[in-house]
Amino acid sequence: MIHFATTPVSFARLVVLVLATLLQGCENRENAPAVVAKKHGGAAEDQPSDSLGEIPTESPTEQWARLDDPARDGWLSEAMAAEARHQLEELAALILAKSPLTREDLASFLSPESTHSSDLVPPSLRVVYRSSGATVERPAGQAPAARQDFAKALNALAADFAFAHQKSASFKIIELDARPGTTGENLFQSRQHVTFAGLSGKQALEHHAVWLTTWERPEGIQKPLLISITLESFERTTSPSGTWFKDCSDSVLAGNASYHEQLMRGMNHWLERIPYRAALNRMGTPGLALGDVNGDGLDDLYICQEPGLPNRLFLQQADGSTIEDSAGWGVDWLQDSRSALLVDLDNDGRQDLAVAIFGSLLLARNEGSRFSIQAVLPTSESTTSLSAADYDRDGQLDLYLCAYSPDRTIDSDPQALGPLGARFVFHDAKNGSPNTLFRNEIEQGKAWRFTDVTAATGLDASNSRWTFAASWEDFDNDGDPDLYLANDYGRNCLFQNNPGPAGGALFLNVAPAAGAEDSASGMSSAWADYDRDGWMDLYIGNMFSAAGSRVTSHTQFKPAIPADLRIKFQHFARGNTLLRNLGGSGSPGFADTSVVAGVTIGRWAWSSLFADLNNDGWEDLLVANGYITGQDGGDL
Repeated sequence: MIHFATTPVSFARLVVLVLATLLQGCENRENAPAVVAKKHGGAAEDQPSDSLGEIPTESPTEQWARLDDPARDGWLSEAMAAEARHQLEELAALILAKSPLTREDLASFLSPESTHSSDLVPPSLRVVYRSSGATVERPAGQAPAARQDFAKALNALAADFAFAHQKSASFKIIELDARPGTTGENLFQSRQHVTFAGLSGKQALEHHAVWLTTWERPEGIQKPLLISITLESFERTTSPSGTWFKDCSDSVLAGNASYHEQLMRGMNHWLERIPYRAALNRMGTPGLALGDVNGDGLDDLYICQEPGLPNRLFLQQADGSTIEDSAGWGVDWLQDSRSALLVDLDNDGRQDLAVAIFGSLLLARNEGSRFSIQAVLPTSESTTSLSAADYDRDGQLDLYLCAYSPDRTIDSDPQALGPLGARFVFHDAKNGSPNTLFRNEIEQGKAWRFTDVTAATGLDASNSRWTFAASWEDFDNDGDPDLYLANDYGRNCLFQNNPGPAGGALFLNVAPAAGAEDSASGMSSAWADYDRDGWMDLYIGNMFSAAGSRVTSHTQFKPAIPADLRIKFQHFARGNTLLRNLGGSGSPGFADTSVVAGVTIGRWAWSSLFADLNNDGWEDLLVANGYITGQDGGDL
């Protein structure tokens, strides 16, 4: 049996990448406007004031807008992308608010030279998937999109959402072509992923499309104007029952004071009050575990917390509510807890508790009505996630603990800041903290014993990565569990479990040969036989960034790097990865089927999971993501 729990935690990696590389790559700033300072009540000046009493006229918002202006750093293409996205968002708001639209309504969005829009909702669609929960339609055939008037095309799109009382739209510009001589000095093209969504009490509808738009930037006008829209791909999903999930947090947890006083206050509140030291504390995303701790047949919930806040154990009741009894069970620990497992470590039929804390692994035996600490195992400082599997097939669950960054809180080494460090290799970092494999050697009636066998089993190879998650699975169908590691800032590892000396296990990293390195911002990994061929496939949670896709594809981005390294940086922004196991075809290794399967854009994915959501026998994918900004509340 294999157990795993992943703790989704992350730095804003691609933001750091973009900011850092913009500063490094923009050496020619001849055309950037000069930074000016204004005296209170006076004219603009290019020299700082020597008066201590003068008040700047810029608000903090205005100051940030000035600093966050890509045109000032020589990245005109990024400024154009921001302008185009703003125009598309304004246009979408008009589409969803007013129908039918006339050409006059669109005057502020269209160039006088505007030609046409293709059908934004193809007139002929075919059903590619249908269940009781959803119907998915795509264009029938490969006929070229019809050219028509903008108002007619946009009204057809709006008509699909006339039923909805909640409507939204989002645009992710993934490419922008602004090279002189390609589309004209005042013209540019952008390619964007487009989502429209509508919801009523009985129905949910989504459009997912790719638009290729051509724009004009007329002299003296602050915003680009549309010349044409071409629909490149389209998918419509309808759910007759509305949403599939309902938030039941209150009904399950609200009867407990700790839910309101601690869990609902949010991380911004607690960062001002807790003694945090690890970089991951700022993310506010410690782990949790489900398990039946009291043997009543109902799963209970254990929630890890940041340093200084007690961990919480919620016992499920027959009506689905919970009672918090952390103190009664002796597990209201205040340590910096990053991940937890409820598993039977001593084979007595009760689920014991393992909790990864800062620098240690806490192991507690379930005594029926209370947990008793049996061991505190030393580990790397910045632990992340914890997984369990019987790697040596001796009938006892062993534990693998992942770690992220070294603790340098009292060190002046800039590597403590990860990608902001001067010597940090973003695409292939090897200065993370080592992971640890603990072999379970518990004997009945004796003190618990776990031995660090990381080196003895070969898992000390490539063991200086920034590991977020580990997942066990027998990918080669030889009867023993293999190990996959999702590493941040570079290459992942696939450790094949092979016979070792004296009958032990010896792991070998076969990721490069198997095509499973997926060098990116590895956050999570999940196994399932998604194509039902008898071989386990792998899905890896990374980060999708529209800005990263644009910037890393631009010749202005790190112009001196070789082509293969540029491809690696582009892969960082592509998103999640689906690897199909080729074992069934007789070819060892994996094939990247992410794009053809349409599963790359999981947004800023923090964790992922295969699950058959609609009980049709096929594994579906859930992706939890974060760093939501603006009005976008779609976090799953």
